[in-house]
Amino acid sequence: MIQNLFNACIRAFVRSALWVYYKEIQVHGKEHLRKDKPLMVLANHQNGLIDPLVIGTYSGLYPYYLARADVFNNALIHRLLRYIRMMPIYRLRDGRDFAQRNEAIYSRCAQLIQESNTLLLFPEGGHGRKRKVRPLKNGFIHILSKTLAQDPDLDIWIQPMGVNYTQLTEFPDRVRLYIAPAIRVKDYWQMGQEEQTALKQAVFASICTCTVHIEDLEKHDLWVDQVLAQGIDITRAPEVNDYLKKYPTPVSAGQQQISSTRKTPGFIKLIWWPILWLWPKIFPAKSIEPEMLSTFRLTWSVLAALVSYFAIAIIGVVMGVSWWITTILGVHALATLWWIKKK
Repeated sequence: MIQNLFNACIRAFVRSALWVYYKEIQVHGKEHLRKDKPLMVLANHQNGLIDPLVIGTYSGLYPYYLARADVFNNALIHRLLRYIRMMPIYRLRDGRDFAQRNEAIYSRCAQLIQESNTLLLFPEGGHGRKRKVRPLKNGFIHILSKTLAQDPDLDIWIQPMGVNYTQLTEFPDRVRLYIAPAIRVKDYWQMGQEEQTALKQAVFASICTCTVHIEDLEKHDLWVDQVLAQGIDITRAPEVNDYLKKYPTPVSAGQQQISSTRKTPGFIKLIWWPILWLWPKIFPAKSIEPEMLSTFRLTWSVLAALVSYFAIAIIGVVMGVSWWITTILGVHALATLWWIKKK
């Protein structure tokens, strides 16, 4: 009871923080959700911890998550993440016994699916900011094998999803989540290698339909610039993919100089100067990989803003000018929100 209430509060807080942080978050395809079945959500992975947060708070599902094991290294953080439905997945860099340690996690995942829970996985096996769906790993197949070996009649469904960003390293950014029609595992699963390969191919193809998929990474940036030059919203995956199929060759590099970034106006820099000044000192630019930049920026922005507002409010109460402080903070917050959300 307490854990469920705590998780509900965390979800509401994270959803609100994402709404403030992003200029726009849109979700397409909620009618495809199979909430009535044991469900495995499989999605592309471009943007660190932002991807599971967006899916977990905006898809309409309440999933359990798998995250890379190194974020669980701190004992306190480990307990907190476990409490909010996150589990570690181990890689070779985490030790030679990573495969054995994952077996316990896979068994837990199988148990959760048998109990009709939703499990969220990123089958590419890691994140990458290029707009391409990378080959899928066998982790989800292994979990399915373990689950169906214990309960062969279980009617499991896979819900492919795609998360698309305008420019994930910039702020403010736009997000568009596509939910593809669910895939019934029983339509493919016969415990044979051929059927499992066919299931992987079907999942991969489905994720590609709801994610901008640029096959040739050598021409990736050319394609992105060309799509933006045509006035196409780069987050609209089906529209962008249709354009890429229609025009199989991008123009040369010298013909496109398009940027989707927006300069931060002076008044925003002024009202947030302490936070903006401290950011590069606490998080040097080269210390954060691009795929994790949004995660750190969101965390820093939200926590710094909350601490700042709380401290200023306390000072206002102590000085007996709480009414004026409340008015100033309200105008401050509305000005920031207006800049983030304006078209």
